[in-house]
Amino acid sequence: MKIKIGMSQTDITPPARVLLQGQVYTRISETVESPLTAQVFAVQSADAVLVLCACDVASVSRAFCDRVRELVRQRCPDLAPESIVISATHTHTGPVFWRTVNPHFLASKYLPPQAAFSEDITIPEDVWQVDRCFPYLAEKASGAICAAWEGRRPAAVSPAFGRAVTGHCRRAVYDDGSAQMYGRTDTVNFRELEDGNDSGIELLYIFTEDQKPLGVLVNVACPSQCVESKHFISSDFWGKARDRIKARLGDDFIVVGLCSAAGDQSPRDLVRRSLTHRRRTDPDMYGLEGASELGARIAGVVLDKLPAAQAAPPADSGILKHQVMTVDFPLRRVTLAERDAARQKLADYIAQSGKQTFDARDMAALRLYSGILERFEEQQQRMFFTAEIHVARLGDIAFATNPFELFLDFGNQIRAQSEAAQTFLIQLACDAGRYLPTEKAERGSHYSAYVFSGYTGHEGGALLVRKTVDTIRQQFITQNDEGARP
Repeated sequence: MKIKIGMSQTDITPPARVLLQGQVYTRISETVESPLTAQVFAVQSADAVLVLCACDVASVSRAFCDRVRELVRQRCPDLAPESIVISATHTHTGPVFWRTVNPHFLASKYLPPQAAFSEDITIPEDVWQVDRCFPYLAEKASGAICAAWEGRRPAAVSPAFGRAVTGHCRRAVYDDGSAQMYGRTDTVNFRELEDGNDSGIELLYIFTEDQKPLGVLVNVACPSQCVESKHFISSDFWGKARDRIKARLGDDFIVVGLCSAAGDQSPRDLVRRSLTHRRRTDPDMYGLEGASELGARIAGVVLDKLPAAQAAPPADSGILKHQVMTVDFPLRRVTLAERDAARQKLADYIAQSGKQTFDARDMAALRLYSGILERFEEQQQRMFFTAEIHVARLGDIAFATNPFELFLDFGNQIRAQSEAAQTFLIQLACDAGRYLPTEKAERGSHYSAYVFSGYTGHEGGALLVRKTVDTIRQQFITQNDEGARP
């Protein structure tokens, strides 16, 4: 069956200053360092459709996805909304556009009524907040999707694979079994990084019928967080990669950035980064130098692998299947003893501090206890976190989504057991499921593995792996190709 493909890219940068998503303090953008974009890949074969829309934002909510799909339904009634996957590259220099508070750190009802946050600031009237950013981004994303859909035409794809170091494990483990995100490693108590990294880059090039390059899907196991603490809007290393690629292939060449399983990954090498010793290592991965470095690495792979992919020759037909599942993930729970301990520790911290106004460090510590109490109440009302999971097959390639900041081990398990010749994993898709840590991370604890850092825990991760692998297997083993392997 012949395939039709449409691709588009749209600037989604708000035309105003915005609150920036991420961190434990308020940041307001001062300028635009690089534009934010929505990049879309739409493929159709007979009645089967898959649409991937990747946005340069920290995360997307279910409500945002629902709104974008509703706008698409109004404009493109022949495109089934359920075929659309919306994901985030996880830049921390994009707008706060779907929630008004950071649920990990801000004060909760468990703090004394007189408690105040010293980082609170007055937001100027010219700064766009959720009420303006949400509809603006939804309008832009839906427009990009419709443009790709309406522009679909006979095309061909050619998969490839490359390597470049982008992410590193950001959780350090110590001799007492504890772990810390971004923990110090220049101490005798450091034992290991909790997990490895994934240097593999999955690539899917798209060509016109006459083999003109249209674009590429790039799947990287690293969130775009080099400039996460800055006060400007930026697409981080994805913007740098696109600039380099377009400089060679033209502005019409579209780069769809897809973040793979990377919940415990970041651009920073914790072993070579030292607070007390000067070490020869990467450029500053807390700044634009680091973003440029990673962008150059990704662009280098894309440009290097293109000639061979173009000579393959590309395939203009193949099986396309797309399945959408609703999965109930068990809510990670708090025991009675944990609730009581958290309640006491919260009271002790407040009493010993003698404060009524708390800074960001205080609020992070207080959130550790209040988050446990909030989860205890939440689990009395519901038992599951319900998520939308997409699994698709295109030829011998599989695509699998999840809404989490998924720890690398789970991604490795899916790829290792997949029936596909190549598996694209897309995290932070169709909702914001927060972190999904492994069992060893839960034992080590700390941020990203705290019970309130995510909705589900390692049992949910195992369920995701089983559901995803089984669905891929069913898509690759049918009545028509029973027992076949790619």
